[in-house]
Amino acid sequence: MTERSKKIVLGLTSGIACGKSTACKFFNNLGWASISTDQVVEDLMKRDDEVISEIKNRWGSDVLNNSELDKKKIGGIVFSDANEKTWLEKILHPKVRVNWKKWLKESEARLNVIEIPLLFENNLSSHFDFTVCVYSSEKIQMKRLLDRGLTNEESNARISSQLPIIKKSQLADFVVLGEASFIFLERQISSLHASIT
Repeated sequence: MTERSKKIVLGLTSGIACGKSTACKFFNNLGWASISTDQVVEDLMKRDDEVISEIKNRWGSDVLNNSELDKKKIGGIVFSDANEKTWLEKILHPKVRVNWKKWLKESEARLNVIEIPLLFENNLSSHFDFTVCVYSSEKIQMKRLLDRGLTNEESNARISSQLPIIKKSQLADFVVLGEASFIFLERQISSLHASIT
């Protein structure tokens, strides 16, 4: 627990389609307040005029759907071109960090979860009292992404754009298994909650 704020701040991460959002809901059920940086990104691309303008200026109508930014089209660009992904991250990441830090400062909860897919990629561990990685095998990740309607190529591109899940698991303070049943994941989160609090 940080002495300055008396809050417990947990960084929740994983690879894509590993069960991170479900794990976050289980934390919520146990009284943890949370913020999803994926949701912050979505909100920025819908409401932040600066972000919207920069993206439109770079990619034009290729990323629009009824005059609004299309998340799927943008994904198609950034996950097939590392330079474009880096460009977009330079636009988004500083704003995302400002958002979750502001949220945390204003949170009145003692228990706080910040859901960050790229926690380790962006060297953010020092911001948290604990880090938790939700682990699922690459085979499970692929199956879930294919079930979401992505192609094999799109699924591979998204998985390979992040640190391997085994590396994230090695870096985390705690690891929970996200590839079994929801009930099993919920039990792991409950046990982790008890040990932390």
